[in-house]
Amino acid sequence: MTNTQNQLKDRICVVTGANSGIGKETALGLARMGATVVMVCRDRSRGEVAVAEVKKVSGSKTVSLLTADLTQKADMITLHADVKDKFGHVNVLVNNAGAIFGERKTTDDGLELTFATNHLNYFMMSHLFLDLLKKGATERKAISRIVNVASEAHRQIRSETFDWQCENGPFNPMYVYGLSKLANILFTQELAARLNPNEITVNCLHPGVVRTGFGTQSDWGLLGALFNMARPFFLTPEKGARTSLYLASEATISQLTGKYFSNCAEKKPSSLARSEKMAKNLWETSVRISGLGS
Repeated sequence: MTNTQNQLKDRICVVTGANSGIGKETALGLARMGATVVMVCRDRSRGEVAVAEVKKVSGSKTVSLLTADLTQKADMITLHADVKDKFGHVNVLVNNAGAIFGERKTTDDGLELTFATNHLNYFMMSHLFLDLLKKGATERKAISRIVNVASEAHRQIRSETFDWQCENGPFNPMYVYGLSKLANILFTQELAARLNPNEITVNCLHPGVVRTGFGTQSDWGLLGALFNMARPFFLTPEKGARTSLYLASEATISQLTGKYFSNCAEKKPSSLARSEKMAKNLWETSVRISGLGS
């Protein structure tokens, strides 16, 4: 991957879940390439610390913070309006925010929290920002990009299901997480098929098993304890961000869309991740819940 200082000069890049881990390293990498970076964080105080660190390490003055709870439709609508007002267009949207929860929780809208955080957030952010991404393609005369952080955890889903919010049966955190990551890939492929690839591309990726704060949001028992014991052997956040940065910036793949990547290379996802039936059902479910798309 070419990584020159001004590779993304005059590009507006929005990164969600940017206060720590892969998100912060992605923001840092984009800033180092000369991009104007908008770091989207849920917590303002943590976000301010992260922005200050990215500015200091990258030497960039064009890094800013916007706060939003990406499980709340109103917050995402406000976020879009703020970006539109401050920047006018967007060239790269990195949907990175994600989480795993040890027990079933619901949002204020009654949605299962993993589904809302890991999938519906991506669906709504992508749809809300389409106008700014289209304008970005026109302004910069270059294809805009959506990058969705998925996971190899999608492979643990072995049978077809339309129970996206896991309302039936016992709550298994890793299964629920894996289903949300399967949704990321299905959504990426479906959205790519609906967009003009000469205007906006959308790809997704597995970042690797990364040493971040992921999985520390709640107590999820023995599995969580084992996960934490293995954490020192995981990839650093810097290495985990490489594929996100590759998809956000690499010139040679500018027209590639609807693909799944790992370690900066295209990879074939599971057979379920290529299911047109599941993709269609997920799309229809997401449109109904969000009120966006068609």
